[in-house]
Amino acid sequence: MEIGLYHSCFFEWDVETTFAWMEENRFQHAELYGGPRYSFINWDEIATGHTASILDAAERHGVVIHDIMYGALNFLDPDPSGRKQAEAYLKKLIVAAKNLGATSVSTFTGRDPGLDFESNLKRLKRTFPKLIDFAAANGINLLLENCPMVHDWPPKYNIAVNPDMWSLIFEELDSDYFGLNFDPSHLVWQGIDYVDAVYRFRHKIHLAQAKDSQVLPHVQRTRGTLYGQFWRHCIAGHGDVDWNRFIAALVDIGYDKPLLIEHEDPFFSRDIEAIKRGVQMTRQNLLPFSAMSAASASFSETKESNTD
Repeated sequence: MEIGLYHSCFFEWDVETTFAWMEENRFQHAELYGGPRYSFINWDEIATGHTASILDAAERHGVVIHDIMYGALNFLDPDPSGRKQAEAYLKKLIVAAKNLGATSVSTFTGRDPGLDFESNLKRLKRTFPKLIDFAAANGINLLLENCPMVHDWPPKYNIAVNPDMWSLIFEELDSDYFGLNFDPSHLVWQGIDYVDAVYRFRHKIHLAQAKDSQVLPHVQRTRGTLYGQFWRHCIAGHGDVDWNRFIAALVDIGYDKPLLIEHEDPFFSRDIEAIKRGVQMTRQNLLPFSAMSAASASFSETKESNTD
């Protein structure tokens, strides 16, 4: 399994600089941030076919673009005009992904904070089919990332935050072009079995991200879980995700895409040098498991051929 990079940690760099650094540090696979905060890509221009600057940079540096990720769109906004704006932006990213040769666009579901989960799900059933159909018509997979976005209050960006909700969503909206961008870090601090979730949703995991999180018992002892700060994101290997088990599970289900590092560790984010060091350390921490996964896959194939 190869290790790639979600480039949202490098907002200060243009695409050329980012891809050059990726080549230097042996990252061949990219997930691009699709939001307006990144000033070096005009997604309106990409959607209308002006892709040369990005595609030329990708070719020069040997980078393959897999996905565009932007979650902060509220498809369940109580204001219909907000829903229309979110839908228009997502459609733009879908066309942009097609133009860049990517295979997917990742986002959240949105949420009406004034409604319960069941009512939000009913609205999702009305809102998302046309978006899934639009993605399918363009040959693009529409993926849900599972970040709960608890730093916003009231929560307004996602209901697809746990396996039970995924089951309900995929029962209502069943399409080969609709799946998951799986981030284990958001499950581990919720106390959810992320390895079991890999097996349960083996046919829906189109992409997987590498980010860790660490539960902070000294905070939880006095603040509990409702406060929302009893855990922190960290680089892979510094938290509570068992990367050996997680990657082994991905290999076991036949996952054949890169594992994409998402860097949000505050201890490695004070400046660009710290960010680079954090990403590099994450890659080094994951390499033994990714190498083992390739060996495990070869062993599984040999075992299957010997039993035929």
